[in-house]
Amino acid sequence: MSEQLVIDGELRDAVGGNELAVDDPSTGEVCRSVPRGEAADADAAIDAARRAFDDGPWPHMTPAERAEVMRALGRLVEEHAADLEQLLVEELGVPCSLARAIHVDRPAANYWDLVERGSRALDTPLPPIEGPVPTTQVVVREPRGVVSAIVPWNFPHFLNLWKTAPALVTGNTMVLKPALETPSPALLLGRLALEAGVPPGVLNVVTGGPDVGEPMVSDPRVDMVTFTGSTGVGRHIASVAGAGMKRLLLELGGKSAMLVLPDADPGGVVEAVMRFVLNSGQGCALMTRLLLPEALHDAVVDQLVQVVGGVKVGNAHDPSTQMGPLVSSAHRERVEGYIAAGIDAGANVAVGGGRPTLDDDGYYVEPTVFTEVDNAMKIAREEIFGPVLCVIRYSGEVDEGVALANDSDLGLAGAVWAGDVAAGIAAARRIRAGKVTVNAYTSTIDGPFGGYKLSGVGRELGQLGLEEYTEVKHLVWGSR
Repeated sequence: MSEQLVIDGELRDAVGGNELAVDDPSTGEVCRSVPRGEAADADAAIDAARRAFDDGPWPHMTPAERAEVMRALGRLVEEHAADLEQLLVEELGVPCSLARAIHVDRPAANYWDLVERGSRALDTPLPPIEGPVPTTQVVVREPRGVVSAIVPWNFPHFLNLWKTAPALVTGNTMVLKPALETPSPALLLGRLALEAGVPPGVLNVVTGGPDVGEPMVSDPRVDMVTFTGSTGVGRHIASVAGAGMKRLLLELGGKSAMLVLPDADPGGVVEAVMRFVLNSGQGCALMTRLLLPEALHDAVVDQLVQVVGGVKVGNAHDPSTQMGPLVSSAHRERVEGYIAAGIDAGANVAVGGGRPTLDDDGYYVEPTVFTEVDNAMKIAREEIFGPVLCVIRYSGEVDEGVALANDSDLGLAGAVWAGDVAAGIAAARRIRAGKVTVNAYTSTIDGPFGGYKLSGVGRELGQLGLEEYTEVKHLVWGSR
Protein backbone atom coordinates (compact mmCIF):
# COMPACT_ATOMS: atom_id res chain seq x y z
CA MET A 1 0.00 0.00 0.00
CA SER A 2 1.10 3.54 -0.74
CA GLU A 3 3.11 5.39 1.86
CA GLN A 4 3.74 8.39 -0.37
CA LEU A 5 1.95 11.60 -1.17
CA VAL A 6 0.14 11.87 -4.50
CA ILE A 7 0.93 15.08 -6.40
CA ASP A 8 0.51 15.79 -10.11
CA GLY A 9 0.10 12.15 -11.07
CA GLU A 10 3.16 10.95 -9.13
CA LEU A 11 3.90 9.23 -5.84
CA ARG A 12 6.24 11.50 -3.89
CA ASP A 13 7.95 11.75 -0.56
CA ALA A 14 7.29 14.90 1.47
CA VAL A 15 9.54 17.80 0.47
CA GLY A 16 11.00 18.16 3.96
CA GLY A 17 11.52 14.42 4.41
CA ASN A 18 9.46 14.43 7.62
CA GLU A 19 7.58 11.36 8.79
CA LEU A 20 4.26 11.03 10.60
CA ALA A 21 3.99 8.25 13.17
CA VAL A 22 0.48 6.80 13.28
CA ASP A 23 -0.77 5.13 16.47
CA ASP A 24 -2.92 2.04 16.78
CA PRO A 25 -5.39 3.35 19.39
CA SER A 26 -6.10 -0.18 20.63
CA THR A 27 -2.53 -0.53 21.92
CA GLY A 28 -1.10 2.98 21.96
CA GLU A 29 1.80 1.77 19.84
CA VAL A 30 2.93 3.09 16.45
CA CYS A 31 1.46 0.94 13.66
CA ARG A 32 3.05 2.70 10.68
CA SER A 33 4.88 5.78 9.50
CA VAL A 34 3.88 7.89 6.48
CA PRO A 35 5.27 11.09 4.95
CA ARG A 36 4.20 14.27 6.69
CA GLY A 37 3.62 17.02 4.17
CA GLU A 38 4.25 20.70 4.74
CA ALA A 39 3.39 24.00 3.09
CA ALA A 40 5.63 23.35 0.08
CA ASP A 41 3.81 20.09 -0.62
CA ALA A 42 0.46 21.86 -0.38
CA ASP A 43 1.72 24.51 -2.81
CA ALA A 44 2.81 21.87 -5.31
CA ALA A 45 -0.52 20.05 -5.03
CA ILE A 46 -2.56 23.24 -5.46
CA ASP A 47 -0.45 24.20 -8.46
CA ALA A 48 -0.98 20.76 -10.02
CA ALA A 49 -4.74 20.93 -9.44
CA ARG A 50 -4.90 24.44 -10.91
CA ARG A 51 -3.05 23.41 -14.07
CA ALA A 52 -5.12 20.26 -14.40
CA PHE A 53 -8.28 22.33 -14.31
CA ASP A 54 -7.13 25.22 -16.51
CA ASP A 55 -5.17 23.26 -19.10
CA GLY A 56 -6.05 19.60 -18.70
CA PRO A 57 -8.73 17.50 -20.34
CA TRP A 58 -10.71 16.61 -17.21
CA PRO A 59 -13.14 19.58 -17.03
CA HIS A 60 -13.82 19.33 -20.78
CA MET A 61 -14.57 15.61 -20.87
CA THR A 62 -18.22 14.60 -21.07
CA PRO A 63 -19.89 13.47 -17.84
CA ALA A 64 -20.04 9.94 -19.24
CA GLU A 65 -16.30 9.95 -19.96
CA ARG A 66 -15.42 11.14 -16.48
CA ALA A 67 -17.82 8.64 -14.94
CA GLU A 68 -16.11 5.79 -16.76
CA VAL A 69 -12.80 6.70 -15.13
CA MET A 70 -14.53 7.05 -11.75
CA ARG A 71 -16.08 3.59 -12.21
CA ALA A 72 -12.60 2.18 -12.77
CA LEU A 73 -11.51 3.82 -9.52
CA GLY A 74 -14.56 2.45 -7.72
CA ARG A 75 -13.75 -1.08 -8.86
CA LEU A 76 -10.19 -0.75 -7.56
CA VAL A 77 -11.46 0.56 -4.22
CA GLU A 78 -13.72 -2.46 -3.91
CA GLU A 79 -10.81 -4.78 -4.74
CA HIS A 80 -8.90 -3.24 -1.83
CA ALA A 81 -11.78 -3.47 0.65
CA ALA A 82 -9.82 -5.81 2.93
CA ASP A 83 -6.85 -3.41 2.97
CA LEU A 84 -9.11 -0.49 3.83
CA GLU A 85 -10.80 -2.51 6.55
CA GLN A 86 -7.43 -3.29 8.13
CA LEU A 87 -6.27 0.33 7.94
CA LEU A 88 -9.44 1.51 9.69
CA VAL A 89 -9.07 -1.05 12.48
CA GLU A 90 -5.42 -0.08 12.97
CA GLU A 91 -5.64 3.72 12.69
CA LEU A 92 -9.17 4.55 13.89
CA GLY A 93 -9.75 1.69 16.32
CA VAL A 94 -13.10 0.68 14.85
CA PRO A 95 -13.93 -2.92 15.87
CA CYS A 96 -13.05 -5.41 13.16
CA SER A 97 -16.56 -6.84 13.37
CA LEU A 98 -18.00 -3.50 12.23
CA ALA A 99 -15.32 -2.05 9.98
CA ARG A 100 -16.37 -3.65 6.69
CA ALA A 101 -20.12 -2.99 6.88
CA ILE A 102 -20.02 0.51 8.31
CA HIS A 103 -16.74 2.02 7.13
CA VAL A 104 -16.13 0.27 3.80
CA ASP A 105 -19.32 -1.06 2.23
CA ARG A 106 -21.61 1.86 3.08
CA PRO A 107 -19.37 4.60 1.66
CA ALA A 108 -18.86 2.47 -1.46
CA ALA A 109 -22.63 2.53 -1.99
CA ASN A 110 -22.61 6.33 -1.65
CA TYR A 111 -19.74 6.52 -4.12
CA TRP A 112 -21.54 4.51 -6.79
CA ASP A 113 -24.72 6.53 -6.39
CA LEU A 114 -22.87 9.84 -6.81
CA VAL A 115 -20.86 8.63 -9.80
CA GLU A 116 -23.98 7.39 -11.60
CA ARG A 117 -25.78 10.67 -10.92
CA GLY A 118 -22.78 12.57 -12.25
CA SER A 119 -22.57 10.45 -15.39
CA ARG A 120 -25.47 12.43 -16.87
CA ALA A 121 -25.51 16.08 -17.93
CA LEU A 122 -26.91 18.37 -15.24
CA ASP A 123 -28.09 21.12 -17.61
CA THR A 124 -31.75 22.13 -17.32
CA PRO A 125 -33.61 23.68 -20.30
CA LEU A 126 -35.93 26.63 -19.64
CA PRO A 127 -38.98 27.60 -21.74
CA PRO A 128 -38.00 29.28 -25.05
CA ILE A 129 -38.43 33.04 -25.31
CA GLU A 130 -40.73 34.17 -28.07
CA GLY A 131 -40.20 37.45 -29.87
CA PRO A 132 -38.66 39.02 -32.94
CA VAL A 133 -35.63 36.79 -32.30
CA PRO A 134 -36.62 33.33 -31.01
CA THR A 135 -34.34 32.64 -28.07
CA THR A 136 -33.28 29.46 -26.31
CA GLN A 137 -32.22 29.39 -22.68
CA VAL A 138 -30.73 26.76 -20.43
CA VAL A 139 -29.37 26.55 -16.89
CA VAL A 140 -25.87 25.13 -17.19
CA ARG A 141 -24.00 23.51 -14.31
CA GLU A 142 -20.22 23.74 -14.61
CA PRO A 143 -17.42 22.60 -12.29
CA ARG A 144 -16.36 25.12 -9.67
CA GLY A 145 -12.61 24.61 -10.28
CA VAL A 146 -9.97 23.59 -7.75
CA VAL A 147 -11.49 22.05 -4.62
CA SER A 148 -9.66 21.74 -1.30
CA ALA A 149 -11.06 18.84 0.73
CA ILE A 150 -10.14 18.56 4.42
CA VAL A 151 -11.32 15.34 6.01
CA PRO A 152 -11.59 14.35 9.71
CA TRP A 153 -10.39 11.17 11.38
CA ASN A 154 -13.67 9.71 12.62
CA PHE A 155 -15.05 8.44 9.27
CA PRO A 156 -12.04 8.90 6.98
CA HIS A 157 -12.88 6.55 4.11
CA PHE A 158 -16.51 7.69 4.20
CA LEU A 159 -15.55 11.33 3.77
CA ASN A 160 -12.80 10.66 1.24
CA LEU A 161 -15.38 9.06 -1.06
CA TRP A 162 -18.20 11.49 -0.19
CA LYS A 163 -16.03 14.36 -1.39
CA THR A 164 -13.96 12.94 -4.25
CA ALA A 165 -16.86 11.26 -6.07
CA PRO A 166 -19.10 14.32 -6.60
CA ALA A 167 -16.22 16.77 -7.03
CA LEU A 168 -14.35 14.77 -9.65
CA VAL A 169 -17.28 13.39 -11.63
CA THR A 170 -18.58 16.94 -12.16
CA GLY A 171 -15.21 18.03 -13.58
CA ASN A 172 -13.40 19.65 -10.66
CA THR A 173 -9.83 18.94 -9.58
CA MET A 174 -8.96 18.36 -5.93
CA VAL A 175 -6.37 18.52 -3.18
CA LEU A 176 -7.34 16.09 -0.42
CA LYS A 177 -5.90 16.36 3.09
CA PRO A 178 -6.63 13.53 5.52
CA ALA A 179 -6.42 13.87 9.29
CA LEU A 180 -3.08 13.20 10.98
CA GLU A 181 -4.58 10.31 12.94
CA THR A 182 -5.94 8.39 9.91
CA PRO A 183 -3.93 9.27 6.79
CA SER A 184 -3.58 5.89 5.09
CA PRO A 185 -7.04 5.41 3.50
CA ALA A 186 -6.59 8.69 1.60
CA LEU A 187 -3.06 7.81 0.49
CA LEU A 188 -4.33 4.47 -0.79
CA LEU A 189 -7.20 6.20 -2.61
CA GLY A 190 -4.72 8.53 -4.30
CA ARG A 191 -2.60 5.67 -5.55
CA LEU A 192 -5.65 3.80 -6.82
CA ALA A 193 -6.75 6.94 -8.68
CA LEU A 194 -3.47 6.86 -10.61
CA GLU A 195 -4.03 3.19 -11.46
CA ALA A 196 -7.57 3.95 -12.61
CA GLY A 197 -6.40 6.55 -15.10
CA VAL A 198 -7.39 9.74 -13.30
CA PRO A 199 -5.29 12.37 -15.12
CA PRO A 200 -2.31 14.00 -13.38
CA GLY A 201 -3.26 16.78 -10.99
CA VAL A 202 -6.94 15.87 -10.85
CA LEU A 203 -6.66 14.17 -7.43
CA ASN A 204 -3.75 15.12 -5.18
CA VAL A 205 -3.36 13.74 -1.65
CA VAL A 206 -1.20 15.59 0.90
CA THR A 207 -0.88 14.77 4.59
CA GLY A 208 -0.03 17.38 7.20
CA GLY A 209 -1.30 19.69 9.87
CA PRO A 210 -2.38 23.34 9.86
CA ASP A 211 0.67 24.31 7.79
CA VAL A 212 -0.90 22.30 4.96
CA GLY A 213 -4.54 23.08 5.73
CA GLU A 214 -4.15 26.85 5.93
CA PRO A 215 -2.92 27.42 2.35
CA MET A 216 -5.55 24.97 1.11
CA VAL A 217 -8.13 27.41 2.47
CA SER A 218 -6.48 30.76 1.75
CA ASP A 219 -4.69 30.22 -1.58
CA PRO A 220 -6.31 32.26 -4.39
CA ARG A 221 -5.80 29.34 -6.78
CA VAL A 222 -8.44 27.40 -4.82
CA ASP A 223 -12.08 27.95 -5.81
CA MET A 224 -13.92 25.86 -3.22
CA VAL A 225 -13.30 24.39 0.22
CA THR A 226 -15.17 21.34 1.51
CA PHE A 227 -14.55 20.54 5.16
CA THR A 228 -15.97 18.13 7.69
CA GLY A 229 -14.99 18.69 11.30
CA SER A 230 -15.56 20.80 14.36
CA THR A 231 -17.63 23.96 14.38
CA GLY A 232 -14.68 25.97 15.70
CA VAL A 233 -12.40 25.02 12.82
CA GLY A 234 -15.28 25.42 10.39
CA ARG A 235 -15.85 29.01 11.49
CA HIS A 236 -12.16 29.76 10.99
CA ILE A 237 -12.26 28.24 7.51
CA ALA A 238 -15.35 30.25 6.63
CA SER A 239 -13.66 33.44 7.79
CA VAL A 240 -10.46 32.82 5.82
CA ALA A 241 -12.15 31.49 2.68
CA GLY A 242 -14.74 34.25 2.78
CA ALA A 243 -12.08 36.86 2.09
CA GLY A 244 -11.69 35.35 -1.37
CA MET A 245 -15.40 34.55 -1.78
CA LYS A 246 -14.58 30.85 -2.13
CA ARG A 247 -17.48 28.46 -2.31
CA LEU A 248 -17.95 26.49 0.90
CA LEU A 249 -19.36 23.12 1.86
CA LEU A 250 -19.07 22.73 5.63
CA GLU A 251 -20.40 19.80 7.65
CA LEU A 252 -19.71 20.69 11.26
CA GLY A 253 -20.61 19.65 14.78
CA GLY A 254 -23.77 18.21 16.24
CA LYS A 255 -25.48 17.87 19.60
CA SER A 256 -28.43 15.90 18.37
CA ALA A 257 -31.49 15.21 20.48
CA MET A 258 -33.80 12.20 20.48
CA LEU A 259 -37.19 13.47 21.59
CA VAL A 260 -39.26 10.70 23.17
CA LEU A 261 -43.01 11.27 23.30
CA PRO A 262 -45.03 9.82 26.21
CA ASP A 263 -46.62 7.04 24.14
CA ALA A 264 -43.28 5.62 22.91
CA ASP A 265 -42.15 2.05 23.60
CA PRO A 266 -39.31 2.16 26.17
CA GLY A 267 -37.57 -0.86 24.66
CA GLY A 268 -37.56 0.69 21.22
CA VAL A 269 -36.13 3.90 22.64
CA VAL A 270 -33.24 2.05 24.30
CA GLU A 271 -32.45 0.07 21.16
CA ALA A 272 -32.39 3.24 19.05
CA VAL A 273 -30.39 5.48 21.36
CA MET A 274 -27.72 2.80 21.91
CA ARG A 275 -26.19 3.95 18.66
CA PHE A 276 -24.46 6.62 20.78
CA VAL A 277 -21.66 4.06 21.29
CA LEU A 278 -21.21 3.57 17.52
CA ASN A 279 -17.66 4.44 16.50
CA SER A 280 -16.97 4.92 20.22
CA GLY A 281 -19.31 7.91 20.14
CA GLN A 282 -17.07 9.68 17.64
CA GLY A 283 -19.80 10.76 15.25
CA CYS A 284 -21.32 14.18 14.67
CA ALA A 285 -24.88 12.95 13.97
CA LEU A 286 -25.24 10.51 16.88
CA MET A 287 -28.06 11.15 19.35
CA THR A 288 -26.28 12.40 22.46
CA ARG A 289 -29.20 14.14 24.19
CA LEU A 290 -32.09 11.88 25.20
CA LEU A 291 -35.20 13.90 26.06
CA LEU A 292 -37.41 11.67 28.22
CA PRO A 293 -40.92 12.46 29.44
CA GLU A 294 -41.34 12.16 33.17
CA ALA A 295 -43.71 9.20 32.78
CA LEU A 296 -41.12 7.07 30.94
CA HIS A 297 -37.92 8.36 32.51
CA ASP A 298 -37.22 5.70 35.12
CA ALA A 299 -38.24 2.74 32.96
CA VAL A 300 -36.02 3.84 30.06
CA VAL A 301 -33.06 4.71 32.29
CA ASP A 302 -33.23 1.36 34.08
CA GLN A 303 -33.12 -0.53 30.76
CA LEU A 304 -30.46 1.78 29.38
CA VAL A 305 -28.13 1.32 32.34
CA GLN A 306 -28.41 -2.45 32.01
CA VAL A 307 -27.71 -2.48 28.27
CA VAL A 308 -24.86 0.05 28.40
CA GLY A 309 -23.25 -1.84 31.25
CA GLY A 310 -23.14 -4.93 29.05
CA VAL A 311 -21.29 -3.34 26.13
CA LYS A 312 -17.98 -5.09 25.60
CA VAL A 313 -15.24 -2.48 25.29
CA GLY A 314 -11.91 -3.72 24.02
CA ASN A 315 -9.22 -4.13 21.40
CA ALA A 316 -10.52 -3.35 17.91
CA HIS A 317 -8.71 -6.43 16.54
CA ASP A 318 -10.83 -8.73 18.74
CA PRO A 319 -13.93 -9.95 16.84
CA SER A 320 -15.96 -9.99 20.08
CA THR A 321 -15.39 -6.28 20.78
CA GLN A 322 -18.50 -4.11 20.49
CA MET A 323 -16.89 -0.72 21.17
CA GLY A 324 -13.25 0.06 20.54
CA PRO A 325 -10.96 2.81 21.87
CA LEU A 326 -11.03 6.51 21.21
CA VAL A 327 -8.73 7.65 18.43
CA SER A 328 -5.93 9.14 20.52
CA SER A 329 -4.69 9.80 24.02
CA ALA A 330 -5.34 13.53 23.59
CA HIS A 331 -8.93 12.91 22.53
CA ARG A 332 -9.51 10.59 25.49
CA GLU A 333 -8.33 13.36 27.81
CA ARG A 334 -10.78 15.73 26.13
CA VAL A 335 -13.70 13.33 26.61
CA GLU A 336 -12.72 12.65 30.21
CA GLY A 337 -12.63 16.40 30.78
CA TYR A 338 -16.27 16.61 29.75
CA ILE A 339 -17.20 13.72 32.03
CA ALA A 340 -15.53 15.53 34.93
CA ALA A 341 -17.35 18.74 33.99
CA GLY A 342 -20.68 16.92 34.05
CA ILE A 343 -19.99 15.55 37.52
CA ASP A 344 -18.89 18.98 38.76
CA ALA A 345 -22.11 20.51 37.40
CA GLY A 346 -24.24 18.10 39.42
CA ALA A 347 -25.20 15.53 36.78
CA ASN A 348 -25.44 11.92 37.92
CA VAL A 349 -23.30 9.17 36.35
CA ALA A 350 -25.84 6.36 35.96
CA VAL A 351 -23.32 4.03 34.35
CA GLY A 352 -19.72 4.28 33.14
CA GLY A 353 -17.70 7.41 33.70
CA GLY A 354 -14.24 5.85 33.91
CA ARG A 355 -11.73 3.72 32.07
CA PRO A 356 -12.38 -0.01 31.65
CA THR A 357 -9.93 -2.49 33.14
CA LEU A 358 -8.21 -4.07 30.14
CA ASP A 359 -4.89 -5.72 29.33
CA ASP A 360 -4.23 -3.30 26.46
CA ASP A 361 -2.75 0.17 26.94
CA GLY A 362 -4.99 1.79 24.35
CA TYR A 363 -7.18 4.86 24.57
CA TYR A 364 -10.28 3.38 26.19
CA VAL A 365 -13.16 4.98 28.05
CA GLU A 366 -16.37 3.44 29.34
CA PRO A 367 -19.66 4.26 27.62
CA THR A 368 -21.26 6.75 29.98
CA VAL A 369 -24.83 7.81 30.72
CA PHE A 370 -25.56 10.98 32.67
CA THR A 371 -28.96 11.53 34.26
CA GLU A 372 -30.31 14.64 36.01
CA VAL A 373 -28.83 16.75 33.23
CA ASP A 374 -30.01 20.31 32.71
CA ASN A 375 -29.93 21.44 29.09
CA ALA A 376 -27.91 24.49 30.17
CA MET A 377 -24.99 22.32 31.35
CA LYS A 378 -21.77 22.22 29.33
CA ILE A 379 -22.19 18.50 28.66
CA ALA A 380 -25.59 19.21 27.08
CA ARG A 381 -24.45 22.21 25.04
CA GLU A 382 -21.08 21.19 23.59
CA GLU A 383 -20.13 18.33 21.31
CA ILE A 384 -18.22 15.78 23.40
CA PHE A 385 -17.45 13.42 20.51
CA GLY A 386 -17.26 10.38 22.73
CA PRO A 387 -19.60 7.69 24.10
CA VAL A 388 -21.40 10.03 26.49
CA LEU A 389 -25.21 10.31 26.61
CA CYS A 390 -27.08 13.06 28.44
CA VAL A 391 -30.59 12.17 29.69
CA ILE A 392 -32.80 15.21 30.13
CA ARG A 393 -36.24 15.09 31.75
CA TYR A 394 -39.23 17.02 30.49
CA SER A 395 -42.91 17.07 31.39
CA GLY A 396 -44.19 15.20 28.37
CA GLU A 397 -45.73 18.23 26.71
CA VAL A 398 -44.69 18.20 23.04
CA ASP A 399 -44.09 21.96 22.94
CA GLU A 400 -41.61 21.69 25.81
CA GLY A 401 -39.84 18.72 24.21
CA VAL A 402 -39.49 20.46 20.85
CA ALA A 403 -38.20 23.60 22.55
CA LEU A 404 -35.54 21.55 24.37
CA ALA A 405 -34.51 19.82 21.15
CA ASN A 406 -34.13 23.21 19.45
CA ASP A 407 -32.34 24.81 22.41
CA SER A 408 -28.90 24.31 20.85
CA ASP A 409 -26.52 26.30 18.68
CA LEU A 410 -26.19 23.19 16.53
CA GLY A 411 -28.70 21.55 14.21
CA LEU A 412 -27.20 18.61 12.37
CA ALA A 413 -29.62 15.81 13.19
CA GLY A 414 -32.46 14.79 15.46
CA ALA A 415 -34.92 12.01 16.13
CA VAL A 416 -38.41 11.50 17.49
CA TRP A 417 -39.70 8.29 19.06
CA ALA A 418 -43.47 8.01 19.33
CA GLY A 419 -46.31 5.51 19.42
CA ASP A 420 -48.42 7.77 17.20
CA VAL A 421 -46.35 8.14 14.04
CA ALA A 422 -48.35 11.13 12.79
CA ALA A 423 -47.68 12.98 16.06
CA GLY A 424 -44.00 12.03 15.73
CA ILE A 425 -43.81 13.44 12.21
CA ALA A 426 -45.54 16.65 13.34
CA ALA A 427 -42.93 17.08 16.07
CA ALA A 428 -40.09 16.24 13.69
CA ARG A 429 -41.15 18.99 11.30
CA ARG A 430 -40.67 21.49 14.11
CA ILE A 431 -37.12 20.40 14.97
CA ARG A 432 -34.52 22.64 13.35
CA ALA A 433 -32.02 20.12 12.06
CA GLY A 434 -30.85 18.91 8.68
CA LYS A 435 -31.97 15.33 9.21
CA VAL A 436 -34.70 14.12 11.55
CA THR A 437 -35.87 10.52 11.81
CA VAL A 438 -39.11 9.26 13.34
CA ASN A 439 -39.07 5.76 14.83
CA ALA A 440 -36.06 5.03 12.62
CA TYR A 441 -32.29 5.41 12.66
CA THR A 442 -31.29 4.53 9.12
CA SER A 443 -31.69 6.27 5.78
CA THR A 444 -31.07 5.67 2.12
CA ILE A 445 -27.71 6.29 0.49
CA ASP A 446 -29.03 9.30 -1.45
CA GLY A 447 -30.55 11.39 1.33
CA PRO A 448 -28.92 14.84 1.64
CA PHE A 449 -26.74 15.30 4.73
CA GLY A 450 -25.93 18.60 6.40
CA GLY A 451 -27.10 20.92 9.13
CA TYR A 452 -28.89 24.03 10.29
CA LYS A 453 -27.36 26.81 12.39
CA LEU A 454 -23.71 26.27 13.40
CA SER A 455 -23.75 22.72 12.04
CA GLY A 456 -22.66 23.87 8.63
CA VAL A 457 -23.37 25.14 5.14
CA GLY A 458 -24.60 23.05 2.21
CA ARG A 459 -25.45 19.38 1.78
CA GLU A 460 -23.56 16.20 0.91
CA LEU A 461 -24.86 13.09 -0.88
CA GLY A 462 -27.64 12.64 -3.40
CA GLN A 463 -28.50 15.12 -6.13
CA LEU A 464 -28.13 18.13 -3.85
CA GLY A 465 -24.69 16.97 -2.75
CA LEU A 466 -23.61 16.47 -6.35
CA GLU A 467 -24.75 19.94 -7.36
CA GLU A 468 -22.81 21.57 -4.48
CA TYR A 469 -19.68 21.10 -6.61
CA THR A 470 -21.07 23.03 -9.59
CA GLU A 471 -21.51 26.66 -10.55
CA VAL A 472 -24.78 27.79 -12.12
CA LYS A 473 -24.75 29.65 -15.43
CA HIS A 474 -27.79 30.99 -17.30
CA LEU A 475 -26.93 30.50 -20.98
CA VAL A 476 -29.12 32.25 -23.58
CA TRP A 477 -28.82 32.34 -27.35
CA GLY A 478 -30.87 33.60 -30.27
CA SER A 479 -31.64 31.63 -33.42
CA ARG A 480 -29.94 34.20 -35.68
